[in-house]
Amino acid sequence: MATDSQMVRVSIGTLGVLGLELVLMDTAPRTAYLQIYSEDRCRANCRFCSQARDSVGDLTRIARGIYLPFDRAVVVDRIREAYMQGIIRRVCIQTIMTPSMWKDATTLVTEIRRASHIPISFSTHPLGRRRYRSLKRRGVERLIIPLDTCTEELFDKIKGKGAGSPHRWRRHLSGLADAIQVFGRGKVGTHLIIGLGESDMDAIRQIDRLWRDGIVTALFAYTSINGSRIRGRYSDPSHYRRVQLAHYLISRGIGRYDEMRFEDGRVIEYGIDREVLDRMVRDGGAFQTTGCPACNRPYATETPRSMRNFHRRPTTSEIKRIREELGMP
Repeated sequence: MATDSQMVRVSIGTLGVLGLELVLMDTAPRTAYLQIYSEDRCRANCRFCSQARDSVGDLTRIARGIYLPFDRAVVVDRIREAYMQGIIRRVCIQTIMTPSMWKDATTLVTEIRRASHIPISFSTHPLGRRRYRSLKRRGVERLIIPLDTCTEELFDKIKGKGAGSPHRWRRHLSGLADAIQVFGRGKVGTHLIIGLGESDMDAIRQIDRLWRDGIVTALFAYTSINGSRIRGRYSDPSHYRRVQLAHYLISRGIGRYDEMRFEDGRVIEYGIDREVLDRMVRDGGAFQTTGCPACNRPYATETPRSMRNFHRRPTTSEIKRIREELGMP
């Protein structure tokens, strides 16, 4: 039986696609989602997180996802097989702040790279260029440093000093800039959770700034988790859709923040021809999951009845609902 040092946490969907658990899925994940294993809570204290230092939430939870402990050697071998068969196309390693984080994470990266050439994404707090270079040498292809919030004020309140957490906004931004120097533009990413109190303008301005700096933004819908220190409602669908649409335009070089119009913090004009915008909404691609290549993370922050990030192309009826949420005829 594997000891704690030989374990890794694996999302339930990943266990299903690797054939390690029987899981009913309408869409399988295309990325293997892993987290370093620890029975300790994270030293950080993000208010939305069930694994935070002062949280009483379930350690197996990341948003709506369930991450179960499993023998690392078995998981790595199944990832090798699944990649060879074209079943999965990427590994995403998520970390928490523990004393053994660096050792645990680099061991996992090294074992995956020895077994396979599968692309590896690595999500972490800021580590510094020396460790970024070490991760790149070991085989990490993309580095993610989650900002989670769209403004410095919200960051301090939810993730930083105001939350009793060691994270600092400026340190995260400088960490992203350092990562760009090591991994290159387009190979560094961040996460923004929409629904933490930001306006359309706050979110879109931050997405635009990050994009111009060469940083890829993945959007997540705020999901209230039992045991976390912030409770609220599921993200407003209209707000989320407007931010999604602007994100799509910016990330494809079609739109810019400074060409959009806002009223009381809400975007009212996207700065492009309305017929072009209408075609993009009808296409549905703007509302699919964003992030690293091959990341579809089915139901990570939503339920089948209330989708925010579609892990497939939205259906005709879903597009109709999206148009209603956007206030489009």
